[in-house]
Amino acid sequence: MFQNSFLHKKFISTIEKNNLLPYNSSLLVSFSGGQDSLALVKILYDFKNIYNWKISLIHFDHRWRSDSMLVSKQVIKYAKMCNLSVYYFECPKYLNTEETSRKWRYLTLINTAYVNNFNTIVLAHTATDKAETMLSNLFRGTSLDGLSSIHWSSQLSNAVHLVRPLLNCYRSETSWFCRKYFLPVWIDQSNYNNSLSRNRLRQELIPYIKSYFQPQIEQKCYLLSSLISLDVDFLEQEALRIYSLIQHEELLAMNYLVIKLLHPSLQSRILKIFFISNLDLNLNSIQISDIILLINQSISTNINISNYILGTDGTWLYVGAKTKCIKSN
Repeated sequence: MFQNSFLHKKFISTIEKNNLLPYNSSLLVSFSGGQDSLALVKILYDFKNIYNWKISLIHFDHRWRSDSMLVSKQVIKYAKMCNLSVYYFECPKYLNTEETSRKWRYLTLINTAYVNNFNTIVLAHTATDKAETMLSNLFRGTSLDGLSSIHWSSQLSNAVHLVRPLLNCYRSETSWFCRKYFLPVWIDQSNYNNSLSRNRLRQELIPYIKSYFQPQIEQKCYLLSSLISLDVDFLEQEALRIYSLIQHEELLAMNYLVIKLLHPSLQSRILKIFFISNLDLNLNSIQISDIILLINQSISTNINISNYILGTDGTWLYVGAKTKCIKSN
C-alpha cells in the first residue's frame, strides 16, 4: 500500500500524538519543488481522503535564478497531476535579500490563508533544518529562545495556525522517500553556493562534525533544542502568570516591588510581554539590561524607550509618553 512506508507511519504517528492536522482541516501547503516539500505533499495527498483534508499548494518564485521559471512550471505540473490547486506568487524585485523575502513569504502565506479560509499553513521544515537553524543562531549569538526557534506549531491568528509535521524527520529520510516513489525533485543549484553561510554550514561544517566529532550531530541538536524548548515554554508560562498578577488595572504600569524580587530571567520575559502587549515594542537586549539595572539597583532616573519614558515611584514601574517642550516668545 502507498501508506506503508516508514515515513508514512512516522508521519501519522506524529500528527496523531501532537494533534497537528485534525480531520476536515483546510491546508495551505508551501511547495518549493525540493525534496522536503515534495515528500510532504506526497504524504498529505496519500492521506487526503482518509482525513478529509482540503489541500492547496502555494509556490513562491523569487526570480533569483535563471531556472526559476522552469521550477515554477514543474511545480504547477505536479499540482495538476495531483489535482491540487496552486497559488503562485512572484517576489517583488525590490526584495533582494533573504531576510526581506522571508518576511514577504510569511506575510503572503498568512494573507492567502486568511482570505481563502484555510485554517492551517503547512511547512516542510525537518529536524535537519532545526539543527542547522540552531547552529546558525548559536554562531550569531542568541538566547535560549533562539536555540529552540522552530516549533511543531504556532498560532498566527485566531483563524490560522502554522504546522511543521516533518519536524522529527531528517533530510536523509525525505531523500530516500523521494527516490522510493520517483518524485521529480528539482535540484536548486544555489544550495551549493558556499559563499552563503547557511550552505557552508550544510555542505562543509556539519559533514566535518559528523566525520570527526559526532556522527549523529543532527539528532543531538534536535534533542537539545527540544529540551531547551521545554524550559523556554515553562519560563514563558511562568512569566505570563506573574504578569497577569502584577499589571496595573488601569495604568501602563506593573508592581515594582514584586518585579524586584524575581530572577532576571523572569524580569526580562515579563518586560518583553509588557512592552509588546501594550505598546507593540520589541525591546532589544541592551534596553532590557538597562531596565533590569534600574529595577535591581533602585536607580531613580528615568529611561527613555522609543517615544516613552520608563520610571518608578517606589511601588509601580510605569510608562509614560514623552512630552515636547514648547518654547514661548
